[in-house]
Amino acid sequence: MKPIFILIFLFISLFGNSQNLYINEIVSENVDGQQDQFFERDDWIEIYNTGGITNLAGYYLSDDPLIPNKWLIPNTNPGATTVLPNSHIVFWCDRDPEQGEDHADFSLNIDGETVMLVAPDGVTVIDSITFPQMAPDISYGRTCDGCDSWQYFNNVTFENDNGEIIPDPELLFINEVMVNNTSYWSDLNGEYEPWFEIFNPNSFNVNLAGYSVTLSNGSEWTFPSDVPFYTVILPGEFKLFWADGEVMEAGNHASFILENVNTTLTLKGNDGSTIDTYNYVATNANQSYGRQTDGAPTSIVFNSPTPGATNSLIIIPSPTLYINEVLSVNVADATDEAGQTEDWFEIYNPNNFPVNLAGYYISDNPENPRKWQVPFFDAAGTTVGANDWILFWADEDQTQGITHTSFRLSNNLEALRVTTPDGITLVDQISWQGMDPDTSLGRLTDGSPEWVYFLQTTPDASNNGALVEVKESESNQLISVFPNPSNGVIYFSKPTDYTLMSSTGAFVFSGKNASQIDLSPLSNGIYLIKTPIGETFRIIKY
Repeated sequence: MKPIFILIFLFISLFGNSQNLYINEIVSENVDGQQDQFFERDDWIEIYNTGGITNLAGYYLSDDPLIPNKWLIPNTNPGATTVLPNSHIVFWCDRDPEQGEDHADFSLNIDGETVMLVAPDGVTVIDSITFPQMAPDISYGRTCDGCDSWQYFNNVTFENDNGEIIPDPELLFINEVMVNNTSYWSDLNGEYEPWFEIFNPNSFNVNLAGYSVTLSNGSEWTFPSDVPFYTVILPGEFKLFWADGEVMEAGNHASFILENVNTTLTLKGNDGSTIDTYNYVATNANQSYGRQTDGAPTSIVFNSPTPGATNSLIIIPSPTLYINEVLSVNVADATDEAGQTEDWFEIYNPNNFPVNLAGYYISDNPENPRKWQVPFFDAAGTTVGANDWILFWADEDQTQGITHTSFRLSNNLEALRVTTPDGITLVDQISWQGMDPDTSLGRLTDGSPEWVYFLQTTPDASNNGALVEVKESESNQLISVFPNPSNGVIYFSKPTDYTLMSSTGAFVFSGKNASQIDLSPLSNGIYLIKTPIGETFRIIKY
């Protein structure tokens, strides 16, 4: 064979197999799973190759559809970037490209996003997948290598053939039950529903997918297998499930309703075996019935229920603090210590004494209020002074400092919540639908109840006197709704018929030729308003 043909053959072998490359498996929250060569547990993406030997140097990986050429796979070490026929290769998504050619400069979002493998031209997408909300140490992968269908895997198959292994049922406890919940703990829709809690005493994750709970009246509900965020219980942790019969709301809503009468719950494994049986009793309003200590054989009535937390919880009150300002689209606004424009939020302390936020929990997911805990090791860096502010960067990059959270903010129907170190006691919360780039959502004045948009953002400084965004009504505008968010009356720009619905589309009430709606009787949350001319508005009641 002549040399020129050898070179052509090698070029085809190394770069001509793009159509045979597949994103095969993803882990977006690696807590106790596979370690990289630096003994770190990071997010990863696995590529499967059905063709010939392929060096991926020069290809791109991205988690942003708007930037397909986000990270270029280096060409400095073919041994780290070449994948053999019918084999797998893993790239670590850890923001540490200096650790090697197989370490990307971005991380993955546990709440779900789109990842892409892009050809060397930086434009052609070879393969992509939009993965949903994940859970720690659960992977999302093709049902078999290169298959079209995808599923969650309890048994992560790092650089191995994809395939599910059904684990044996593990030791678990029904730990606490609350059936007379009138105003204590609400679900995502602001509804106070009955709930039960399951405790995992093991030293490893347990996924309840395929398990079931039955009641003494014959009702039964099987935990779903397609929402691990709701069904995976971390070691020594707890999961709360709403027993409200509203399975359409989320994966943690059971198909049965718990009544305030003495009842027996039975937890069964995926093989039908009985794991735990629990007898609860009727209680007074806002009381729960649970094991005296987690997993104990004796039970008591709790006047201060502990949903999703240990039954030995000590309730920790907090001085008044406010989420004061939020920015979820930072294009050219403030920069962090690394010179990066990241999402941010500000907390204001209106007291005449300092407050150390170490141990407080901050989350962008009401179903997971303990998502990120402010670190303990630097009191000076986590203390907000009297009548002062503290700025947090929501950039999912905790390596940059103690004020950098483990999550990023979304600009689409997002929420932010602060709780005390007990993980239950609410300090403050805010929800929003979206904001323009470099325009923040903040309290009109520091700590005031009225929220507005600021064209002139004030990170780590007073909101008082900042330039508020005001949009003039145009002559061809149909109807507008204001103020939004609101904790009382909202107004229409002109009278209209309307239908008010919950965020899930359930009818709440309607009106005719109305100029305003009084939201004060409603629970806090997100609502939809529809008018006869086809307009739909999202309203936040706080």
